[in-house]
Amino acid sequence: MSDSLTRLLELFASGDRPPNPSQPISASGVVLLRDTPAGIQVFVTRQSDAPGIEDRNRWSFPFGEISPADARRLPMAGWSAEKCARTLRMDNTTRAIAHYAAAARVALENLGIVFACDAEGRLVSESDLPLLDQTRRKLFAREVRLPQALDYRDLAMRPDLLRPWLRWINTPWQLRRYDLVFFVAAVPAGQVVDFRSPNDSWGGWMLPAEVLGSAGDTADHISASARLLCESIAELPSVGAAMAKIRDIRPLEPDVVRHDGQWWLSLDHRADPSERGRLRDEELLSAGADEVEAKPLMAGDSFEPLGVAEESQ
Repeated sequence: MSDSLTRLLELFASGDRPPNPSQPISASGVVLLRDTPAGIQVFVTRQSDAPGIEDRNRWSFPFGEISPADARRLPMAGWSAEKCARTLRMDNTTRAIAHYAAAARVALENLGIVFACDAEGRLVSESDLPLLDQTRRKLFAREVRLPQALDYRDLAMRPDLLRPWLRWINTPWQLRRYDLVFFVAAVPAGQVVDFRSPNDSWGGWMLPAEVLGSAGDTADHISASARLLCESIAELPSVGAAMAKIRDIRPLEPDVVRHDGQWWLSLDHRADPSERGRLRDEELLSAGADEVEAKPLMAGDSFEPLGVAEESQ
C-alpha cells in the first residue's frame, strides 16, 4: 500500500468509520507496445516530482474518463458497435463504443497515435500526422469532440486495433475511484509516438521488467494496475502474440486488509491477470456509472485542478 493511501486508511481506522465510496467513474487507458530484439517494450509515463506534492513520481499509463459525446455519430470501420460490446462483454453498445473512443482519444491527445483509416481503408500514416496536429490541439482543448475531429478529416476509428487487456476498479477507500479498462495496441505502421502531457510527465519506451525493476517492491512508485499490466505483458514473446491473446476482462476489485500492522491490497487467488484469458464465460457486465467530462489523465497521479488523478494504489 502506498504511503498516501495508508495515511487515509489510518484516518478512517482512528475514527472507526468505513468509507462512503463514490460510484466509480468509467475510463479507458492505453498501453502501446512495440517489438525489439530484447523483447516487447511498453510506452510508460512517469510524472515529475513537484515540491510539496507527494506520490507523484510513479510509473503509469495514460488514461481518460469516457464521454458519451465521443460515441455520438462516431465514424467507425472494421468492427460494428455490437462487436465492441461483445468484446467488452457489455450490454450497452453506446457505452462500449465510448470506452474504445476514450482510448482512441487519449492515444491521439497524449501520444500522437491515430487508430483510424481513411475512406479507402488506408491506415493513417506519418505523412498524415502533420495535418492532424491542429485537430489534436483542438481535441485536447475540448474545442471539438472525437467524432467531429475524425469526420473533419474523413477518417473512421478502427476499434479492432485496440485489444482490451485489464479492467480495474480501485478500492472504495480511494478519494477518486475509476472503473478503468486498459487497452493494449501496436503502434500502426508509419506512425511514431509524439508524447505530450498537461502535467510535466516523462514518457518513453521500456521493457516491462525494467519498469518493475525500477519501481521495486514499494507501491509509492507504481500503481497496482500498472504493476499487473507490466507483469502480464512481460512474458509474451511478441506484440503479435499480445494482440492475438483473448483476455477475460471481468473487473478486478481489490480488497483492503490489515496484516501484522500493515495495510495491503488483496486480490482473489483465482484472479491471476496473466492467465485470465484461459477460461471465459459469456455473461454481460455492467459498464459502470454515468460518465463525466474530463481532460486526459495520467494514471497514478494525485488529483489536482489540472485534471490529473490518483488512479490506483
